[in-house]
Amino acid sequence: MRVIVFLTACGLFYSCGMSRKQVLALETSYKTEIGTLTEQLQKSRSENTRLQLDLAERKGENGALLATQDKFLKRLSELEEQLDQANNQAQNNASNLGETLKERNAKIRSLEKQIETVKTAMAKRQEECTKLIQIFKDSLATYPATQYSVELRNGQVVVAFTDALLFKPGVVNKIEPAGSAALNTVSKILNSRPEWLVQITGHSDNQAASRRNQDPWDFTALRAAAVLRLLTDTYDLSANRLTLGSKADVDPAASNETIEGQARNRRIAINLYLAEEEFWKNVGKILSE
Repeated sequence: MRVIVFLTACGLFYSCGMSRKQVLALETSYKTEIGTLTEQLQKSRSENTRLQLDLAERKGENGALLATQDKFLKRLSELEEQLDQANNQAQNNASNLGETLKERNAKIRSLEKQIETVKTAMAKRQEECTKLIQIFKDSLATYPATQYSVELRNGQVVVAFTDALLFKPGVVNKIEPAGSAALNTVSKILNSRPEWLVQITGHSDNQAASRRNQDPWDFTALRAAAVLRLLTDTYDLSANRLTLGSKADVDPAASNETIEGQARNRRIAINLYLAEEEFWKNVGKILSE
């Protein structure tokens, strides 16, 4: 087509009186221009191909990006749902924890109240013991201080009389008048306080004295039994409140290294104590108030 056009043009040029040289020059120019245009066309086609490939690549990247974005959005939705669940769980846990703390605080307050009640009951018992000790001291003040003692030991009120006040040497079954009078004083106080229980225990020193060759355990037990009989038979103390014991020389009140200490150790101890049932009964009374 281009050749036909060129020949037609040449015919026109010749008819117009152009020389052959001019026609050849025009042909060369035309060919050059055709070559340039052809080259530009190829470049344009190459660029178009490149752009199409680039567009396809961008479409692929965009599709991948959209797919990744969808994944991220889906994961974000899942995380938001998990966060909501965690918040709800936290609120439930906080509510449950609040209830648990309320219950625990209530228990703590209850235990604190019970502890305070027990402390109050113990303080009350201590007060009663102190008061009872003073009563015994006032009532026995006419007797020589070396012949008796009144003290608080291990939560018990202990009234002890030496054997010099209660018995003649070696005697186990007969109490001297002065000792009987002292025990009468004790019995009056005990009869006015029936809630107190009594244990009567015989003690000795560590000396191997001639006591009719009797074992010290038997000897002190017999003397304690004589005191118990006097309190129950003569001074009407209830036998249900009394128990009997013997400790010989295993629980000294003083050192056996001196004569004075030995004299204190040869004694009859009257231990007064409140039954545990009575103590907890008092605790219950305080709690119910």
